[in-house]
Amino acid sequence: MFGNRFLELNQQGMLQIFILIVIALVVVVTIPVLVMKVFPAADWIMRIILIFLIFTTVRGYLGSGIPTILVTGVLIYFLVIKWAYFTAAVYIAVYFLLALQVFSIIIFGIGMGMRKG
Repeated sequence: MFGNRFLELNQQGMLQIFILIVIALVVVVTIPVLVMKVFPAADWIMRIILIFLIFTTVRGYLGSGIPTILVTGVLIYFLVIKWAYFTAAVYIAVYFLLALQVFSIIIFGIGMGMRKG
């Protein structure tokens, strides 16, 4: 299934570009982890950003109340205290892809594939 697609990409010279894009994304994702390890202040700042991000997202979905505080507490414990580096890397990757509007290209491509006729 994917073998034919990779051969087609390689014939068009796009496989090398695809590999460069993947390498660039991996480098961009590892930068926040390295910065958080080297600079403790950056670690605290990123954790505070993640806390506010989690709280505002949960409050937007659940409203202001006790369930919001409970869900926020659990998510902050796991995502900010336990898995801070992974969460920071995922946050930067999603933010990076949104900034490049990659998701709109993916959605457009999926929509084109679902058209009939």
